[in-house]
Amino acid sequence: MTLTVDFGPNDIVKQIEKTGIKGQHLIFIDDYSSTELENIFKTAEMLEPFWRNRIPLLEGKILCTQFFQPSTRTRFSHETAMFRLGGNVITESNPLVSSAAAKGESLYDSLRVTSQYADVIVLRHPDEGVIDTIEQLGSDASPIISGGYGNVTHPTQGLLDMYTAYRALGGDFKEMTVMIATPDLSRA
Repeated sequence: MTLTVDFGPNDIVKQIEKTGIKGQHLIFIDDYSSTELENIFKTAEMLEPFWRNRIPLLEGKILCTQFFQPSTRTRFSHETAMFRLGGNVITESNPLVSSAAAKGESLYDSLRVTSQYADVIVLRHPDEGVIDTIEQLGSDASPIISGGYGNVTHPTQGLLDMYTAYRALGGDFKEMTVMIATPDLSRA
């Protein structure tokens, strides 16, 4: 697999700035223009050699995964990515049983407190109302990435699927026709 862009080390910082997502919550793919998505994919492409070679770009950074719904692939994907880039992970894979949420702590308070420990949070929750909670938190919380909210949105899976097409087919999404073939559309 070859890179579709040439770059030098200083170009990575500039490319990350082009995405405009630093410090922002990631809830819906539709919140991003095609130009912003292309910049995200170019950034991911530039970062590939670093994670493949285990260069610790995120050393000293902490990812918190809070999964209120069962998950294997989504949680492991985020955690593995953080480890491969040299960061650390704290995880809560069953908060309704083993965190303050079990004692009635609100999601708002949980995310606010978790933000004091983590640089970024991946949240998976069955209730689409969680989106309102994230919007209420605004910049008072670390950036929150949706790991899926009920049957409403799963932007990281969508981004991964789009990035795969970008790398395999050159990234001209206007010219692509996509077919999803699965007996279970809830997983598509």
